Amino acid sequence: MKIATWNLERLEKNKTNQIIEILNKLDADILVLTETSRTISLENYHIIHTKELPNNFDGIQYKNGETRVSIFSKYEVLSQYPTYDEYTAICVDLRTPLGDLLVYGSIIGVFGNKQPKFNYDLNGQLDDFKQLFPNKLICLAGDFNITLAGRAWPSKLARQEILNLQEHYNLISETQKIENAVDHILLSKAIVKDRKLELKSWNIDKILSDHEGYVFRII
Repeated sequence: MKIATWNLERLEKNKTNQIIEILNKLDADILVLTETSRTISLENYHIIHTKELPNNFDGIQYKNGETRVSIFSKYEVLSQYPTYDEYTAICVDLRTPLGDLLVYGSIIGVFGNKQPKFNYDLNGQLDDFKQLFPNKLICLAGDFNITLAGRAWPSKLARQEILNLQEHYNLISETQKIENAVDHILLSKAIVKDRKLELKSWNIDKILSDHEGYVFRII
């Protein structure tokens, strides 16, 4: 199983065709895109988006079709759950070969660490997790705007919230090992078990967007 995440920076660099080509070659089973658009379309996937952003929303001039989060799944979508903010987070149950998996895709702090939006997102998502995560196999992926290694960004407190979350729900994260990474994939240890894990990245030169992409492979 391959699970990937990438922030597309609202397609500001006008590289849509190149991005789609990379995503097709990546061939992830589950893909969480952030700062994306409904113009990103891949064949053979179930696609679920957060609510489309109005042209003038949160003080930003969005283009038609822009969404903050999209989940692409090769697996059957069993159900979708409401989240604290229909523009910023999305949650679905997927039927996978390794068991039914709850996938929560999100951005924490759509303006980076600027307050009060960052705390609104972080606290809203932590409340969602309390309601949605118990007794589930979990995949949490997206742009956290929080580093889990290297310089503490945006704060030690925000980092500790995610570390506490991992411990409480027994989650593993290969992206945690990457210094200064703010995009992450967290996955239930129960679904990984004794399988090998492999993490790869792309867009390291930041040519296609201002974020690297990550794919977490369970072998």
